[in-house]
Amino acid sequence: MGQVNDIKSLETKILHLKEELRQKELEAENLKGAFLANISHEIRTPMNAIVGFSSLLRDNDISPEDQKDFLNEIINSAHHLTGLLDDIIEVATLQFASKKELKNEVIDVEELLQDLLDEYHYKRDSLYKAGIEMELNIVSTPKQSFESNKRIVHKVLSNLIDNSLKFTSKGRIKIELKAFDDYLQFAVKDTGIGIPKEKLNLIFTNFSRVWKNEGQVLYDGLGIGLSTAKNLVELLKGELIVESTEGKGTSVFLNIPYTTSESSSS
Repeated sequence: MGQVNDIKSLETKILHLKEELRQKELEAENLKGAFLANISHEIRTPMNAIVGFSSLLRDNDISPEDQKDFLNEIINSAHHLTGLLDDIIEVATLQFASKKELKNEVIDVEELLQDLLDEYHYKRDSLYKAGIEMELNIVSTPKQSFESNKRIVHKVLSNLIDNSLKFTSKGRIKIELKAFDDYLQFAVKDTGIGIPKEKLNLIFTNFSRVWKNEGQVLYDGLGIGLSTAKNLVELLKGELIVESTEGKGTSVFLNIPYTTSESSSS
């Protein structure tokens, strides 16, 4: 009788496992469908703008002012399309990276921060947001270098700065750095639109978007930037923490565990 009960119990567990597997497959299909639907719309929009405004530039009677406006639209659409392609590549890279051991290397702190500042100024100017200032504040001085995965650290911080630029129209974006015994804490703080308290738990969800009113998208994008960043940070065994007040701005804290390199301790 005991064996019969054991067999029935095992059969029940197998049925539960099969149902869980079916649910995961269904979720994967739904995620794939949502991704394709979003990406189709988001790629067509800038591509149509590029083709349309490029065609208008062929008109010999176009005024210099209109020509400048059309060129700006083409440049903005091209930058938007590049960002989308970057997001797609990151999703594919994330799936590959999660299946292999990450390689750490020595990261020069000053070089990392300077690269981020250079990127910020380029993106800020290309988005015509010259009124936004960038501040760098090293709260506690870290070692000159540390060991982690350079590509992922740079990509995550770059994503956070991109987000701040997208949702900030005036004021400043501040990068802060604190060093602790076994981890570094980067913070990207902005004076942008902020996030409603009830939406904070959704920002790391794939395809989450910023909505002004029901059914009206306030900002374009696939809505995978922060979810991708979070997954990349988890590969480093780190964490992302978000604090935000609607109408006042957002702060994202990136905690990265690290081991100090021999060169940095000498």
